[in-house]
Amino acid sequence: MFKQSRLHPVSIIYDILKRLREFIFPFIGIIVLGGKPSEWGLYTILGASVLLLVILISGFLSWYYFTFYVVDKELRIEYGVFVKKKRYIPFERIQSIDFTEGIFHRPFGLVKVKIETAGTTEAEGELTAISKAVAQDLKRYIIQKKNEQIGSEEVVEVVEPAQQEIYRITNKQLAILASTSGGVGVIVSAVFAFISQFEDIIPYKKIYEHIHLFITSGLALISIVVFVLFVLLWLFSLLITLLKYANFTLSKTKDDLIITRGLIEKKQITIPLQRIQAVKITEAMLRQPFQLVGVSIISAGGSFNDLEAANVLAIPLLKKKQLPDLLKEMVPEYEYSDQLTPPPKRSVWRYIIKNSWIALPIIVSLIYFFHGWGALSLLLLFILPSWGYWNYRSAGYHISGKQLILSFRQFNKTTFMMRRNRIQALYYTEGWWQRKGDLASIQGIVLSGAGGANGVVTDLAKEDVEKVYEWYSLS
Repeated sequence: MFKQSRLHPVSIIYDILKRLREFIFPFIGIIVLGGKPSEWGLYTILGASVLLLVILISGFLSWYYFTFYVVDKELRIEYGVFVKKKRYIPFERIQSIDFTEGIFHRPFGLVKVKIETAGTTEAEGELTAISKAVAQDLKRYIIQKKNEQIGSEEVVEVVEPAQQEIYRITNKQLAILASTSGGVGVIVSAVFAFISQFEDIIPYKKIYEHIHLFITSGLALISIVVFVLFVLLWLFSLLITLLKYANFTLSKTKDDLIITRGLIEKKQITIPLQRIQAVKITEAMLRQPFQLVGVSIISAGGSFNDLEAANVLAIPLLKKKQLPDLLKEMVPEYEYSDQLTPPPKRSVWRYIIKNSWIALPIIVSLIYFFHGWGALSLLLLFILPSWGYWNYRSAGYHISGKQLILSFRQFNKTTFMMRRNRIQALYYTEGWWQRKGDLASIQGIVLSGAGGANGVVTDLAKEDVEKVYEWYSLS
């Protein structure tokens, strides 16, 4: 059915651009050693030309010698110019097949296909550009062969598993998601930097009377440029978020969660339910007052080169009160609860101190170097202890049946939900300072990509940590 075929020729461009990115430093080296463009000699031009020619030829040859085909219940990929390599992927080992439509794919009706298998932490096979129709036929064929009885050679038409749409982002949610993304922080910082230049309305001007006028004007000009730059970066961040999460939908079949998103680059991500290791609920600082959360799926897939496959944002934005019902529909074995066992009251000073001690050297340094302006750093004596107390209020754990919930805060509040049979390791730690307060910390680690994902709660009552450890040892 699937004879030996090459990728679409557009993959030549894809491969050349990838190689150009890898050779950017050699190009820079040739240009730097060659001096200014007006000083470029024959060897500089020749070196750059040869390097560019090698990239173009290697891109074409890589495409020409790359073929894929199907033999019974096995996908075979052959590639390599000087050293011929063969990769055979049995259908029964294939866990997910993801499609991506980038800017080079969509005009030609193409997709990039990424194939993940059981027992690996990175894509087993990747077809950078094939027809969308061929990709869908290949996926259907693999599903058919995986589900049919052993020994049956009859080829029948197979309908893909019915998909139930669980979540679709609205235009209002998309606008909130983009406007409250991480890029907002730089805008706030830029506003303060910009306001600080209006010295005529701030009573600190005498401190800087010894500074020459042209320096002051120069700083003001620089601050304006930096402010405008931050605004543009924030707008760019907002645009990227809009494009990335436009048309976001989450659907479910019997065995998989399927995420589709993107406007310019349309991406389809398949998450096998059996590979889900944990569920992570994030309450961003700007969204928490409005009771808005995001939900990510921690999967056994992914690698160092593809971290997104291991930590997939399944629900970008949702009202917290809707979370229990949606989780029950998406991953019924996980049950959300905010009834946490918090750290004891004797832990609160530990949270405050470990989040505040850095304030003292910062304050001393800023006052020494900036005098009056540096005195503003005294605000840290209020901000950092408050931050430590907020971290204390966010921490806790909850055990329900075979599920452990760990809640903690770094910058955003995170609720980490783990099934006992998915926990790879559970660490019980007790420092010398904690022993004095009869305290301990707990950390749970699950498999995720090339490394692991973890949740950690510090300075719990020792008896509570022992209770969690005892619960885990029963598995």
